[in-house]
Amino acid sequence: MKDSYNVILRQPGEGRDYKLGGSEEIEVTFKADGEEVANKYSITEWWMEKGAPAVDAHIHETNDELIYVLEGTASVLNGENWVQLKKGGMAIIPAGVVHGFRNDSDQRAGILNIFLNGAYEAMMPQIQMMFAQRGD
Repeated sequence: MKDSYNVILRQPGEGRDYKLGGSEEIEVTFKADGEEVANKYSITEWWMEKGAPAVDAHIHETNDELIYVLEGTASVLNGENWVQLKKGGMAIIPAGVVHGFRNDSDQRAGILNIFLNGAYEAMMPQIQMMFAQRGD
């Protein structure tokens, strides 16, 4: 039987919000995730203030990820190299590739993050704890 879910409509500003960093310099809004999309993907907006802490280098063993820059400039880690992407730029990161992202610019930056083949929101408490332990 095919996994099914209902149409999901979200207006700007709608979704489930999380704050990261000691001064909450990063805001993550989940637009769709988990059971509401049969665990097929996760769609989030990440808004990073100037100087916000980086999402450290990490690997998803089984999940592809797409990053699309909504506003400003975001730096994306591709293996060992940081690449700056401007508004409208994107990166597709296959499973198994080391990656991360951050805002190196002097203005607020926003990205749309699409995490394919799995739920992501369930990991947010662990991610929040990681940022808190780092002292960001």
